[in-house]
Amino acid sequence: MPNIPQVGVFDTSFHTTIPDYANTYPGPYLWKELGIKRFGFHGINYEYCSARCSVLLKKDEFKTVCCHLGNGSSIAAIDHTHSIDTSMGFTPLEGLMMGSRCGSIDPGIILFLEQQYHQSPEEIFKTLNYESGLKGISGSSNDMRDIIDLCSKNDPRAKLSFEMYVYSVKRNIGAMIGILNGFNTLIFTAGIGENSALIRQKVCQGLQHVGVIIDEQKNLSCSGDKLISSGCSSIDILVVKAQEDWCIAHKISEMRSNGLL
Repeated sequence: MPNIPQVGVFDTSFHTTIPDYANTYPGPYLWKELGIKRFGFHGINYEYCSARCSVLLKKDEFKTVCCHLGNGSSIAAIDHTHSIDTSMGFTPLEGLMMGSRCGSIDPGIILFLEQQYHQSPEEIFKTLNYESGLKGISGSSNDMRDIIDLCSKNDPRAKLSFEMYVYSVKRNIGAMIGILNGFNTLIFTAGIGENSALIRQKVCQGLQHVGVIIDEQKNLSCSGDKLISSGCSSIDILVVKAQEDWCIAHKISEMRSNGLL
C-alpha cells in the first residue's frame, strides 16, 4: 500500500523525559555508548492516564504513581505529565513480577544457570519470559483470576504467587514515592488494575502511613474510571481504564490537523 501513510507510535516515547541518572545502568560506560539504557514501556497508556487524571481531578499539577497491572506489569512515577522513572527497563522483562515474566532478579542467577546447569541462552530466555512470574510460582496459570480462585481453595503455591505479586507492586510503589519526593495521586490501570478489587485492596493496605486510604465500598463497586479513595485519604486513588487505542488515534488526528499526514 505505497500511497497509505503509516505511523509508528512508540510505547517508549513517553519515557524520554527520564533523566540520565535514572535511565543509565551502572555497568561500564560502554553500555551507554551502545544504547543500552532504561527505555520503559506502557508509555502510551501512561500518557493517557496522566491526561485522564487531570480531567477527572480537575487539576493540572499532580505527582502520580501509576500502576499498569496486567499480564505485563509496570509502575511509573509521573510528575504532572512527565515520566520521571519507571520499573521496566531495557526490555519489558525488568521490574515487577508479572504473569509469566520474572521481573527484576539478581543477574548472577543467569550466570549460575549457565555455569552450573549448562543452560543455553535460549532456554534461559524462555524461562524468564514464559515460565516465571505467577505461572512459574503457582505452577498452573499466568491469569490473576485463576490465581485468586486457587487461593480461595487454599492452594499454597497460588497463595505464594499472589503474595509475591502484591509485595512486588507495593515495593515498587514505595520506590516511586521516594523518587517523586512525595505524591498525591495513585492510579490503577490495565487488566488486573482495573478489574481486581482484591489486588487494589491488598496493595493499598499498609500504605496508610503515606496517606493512602481506600474506600472499600467504592473499590468493590468500581466500574470504569472512578475515584475510589476514602474521604479521609490525603492521596487520590483512581481506577482508569486503559485506552491505548484511543491515545494512538488521537495522536494521528493531531498529526492530520497539523498537516503532517
